[in-house]
Amino acid sequence: MLFPEDFSNPPSGANFERLKVEYVYRSEKFHFQSRDFSKQFSFIYSSRLDEMVPLISGRVVEKWGKEMPIKRLADLREECPQKCVIIGTLFKHQELKPSILREISEENQLAPQPPRSHYTDDKDILILEDALQRIRLVGNIDVHSVVTGVVCALLGQDRYQESDGRFFVEDYLFYEGGPQKPLKSLENSPLLVLISGLNQTAANDCSLSLELLQQWLFGNLEGVGQSQDWEAASVARIVIAGNSVKATLKHKNHLHTKSTNEATELVAAVKAVDTLVHNLAQSVPVDLMPGEFDPANHMIPQQPMHQCLFPQSAEFASFHGVPNPYAFELAGRQIVGTSGQNVLDVMRFSKIENPLEALKATLRWSHLFPTAPDTLPCYPYYQKDPFILSECPHVYFAGNCGDFMTEQWASANGQTTRLICVPSFSEQQSIAVVNLRTMECKKVSFAVESFGDGEE
Repeated sequence: MLFPEDFSNPPSGANFERLKVEYVYRSEKFHFQSRDFSKQFSFIYSSRLDEMVPLISGRVVEKWGKEMPIKRLADLREECPQKCVIIGTLFKHQELKPSILREISEENQLAPQPPRSHYTDDKDILILEDALQRIRLVGNIDVHSVVTGVVCALLGQDRYQESDGRFFVEDYLFYEGGPQKPLKSLENSPLLVLISGLNQTAANDCSLSLELLQQWLFGNLEGVGQSQDWEAASVARIVIAGNSVKATLKHKNHLHTKSTNEATELVAAVKAVDTLVHNLAQSVPVDLMPGEFDPANHMIPQQPMHQCLFPQSAEFASFHGVPNPYAFELAGRQIVGTSGQNVLDVMRFSKIENPLEALKATLRWSHLFPTAPDTLPCYPYYQKDPFILSECPHVYFAGNCGDFMTEQWASANGQTTRLICVPSFSEQQSIAVVNLRTMECKKVSFAVESFGDGEE
């Protein structure tokens, strides 16, 4: 799906011709075709497993050979021990995981569960499920390095199956992103700008930093991107990856209704985002993704924020409200990203403490939101799981990660992906910029005290 771009009204300061590259929209599968909430959430797990089994089976043959049998859990026999491979969906039994039953217990004045930011415990148990039954896993797999919802293949021996249903794991593998289209050579160096966490309701002093950002994009500043490969005229697209209106949820007394001041702040924040995007869209295409705390549906996938919220920006064909997650193709590069909920949730329910490692893990697991619908709210899909990464993207990003982090990840199958944790602008006053020709990524800071600092 190609969008027309209209730059007949460039901002007064833009004194160059903006680089134009081919853009293809790839997020149709994240749009709701219907809204049916009558289905059970178990359907999305069965759809995920049905789609992933054929993909992972090919990886099993590549790694362990055609001679290694792939068995269903129902086919395991203790009386006939044999090394084999089983494929299924991981489930972590975690006592500290939030539970509606515990919330009801608190209402009945029983011992409440203390508030937590992480829910791992040494007593956590890892279980594998397939279409028919489940089995507990022990052995060479770390329960704290994975999360519920991941589909994987496990090599082991069913002679270790005991009366309580245990399977001893010797090795395991994930799909790891699937095939990847080869990179086409480019004559120029188009730049992709990634921004997140504008947080316009917060009392932060980002006005000067935002003004510097705009002036840089319009080509009015020297000292930033001086090399030809990083000049402002090469910026081909801007993606604003969530939490533009607000970045945190204020804790309120449930008996207290939203105050007039809070409502006024929210309206003013939406207008501020509209003004910013309106200014940018006069010179460069802008894609606006919803985030966890933005005025959009809370369930994943989040649908594009309604254009009536942004009347000024909606005048331009270069402004697009897009979903979260968001997939597109720019200059022949396949790009996929989220507003960061997947990374933060993986860190809550595992001992992966680095956002970049959590982002890398979701790519290895070949699933954008593996913890949905277990701990992330998700639409109850029942025919297809749209979050499976059946092809490996060239660029994979997550917004609202706090600090900037990046890595050129290479899989065991030879694919390479530029991983990017986009900093929160309200906290760091910085953005991530990707050179789509060289696949390098830099941080550009607009903090007054460190304006123009770059980092690869």
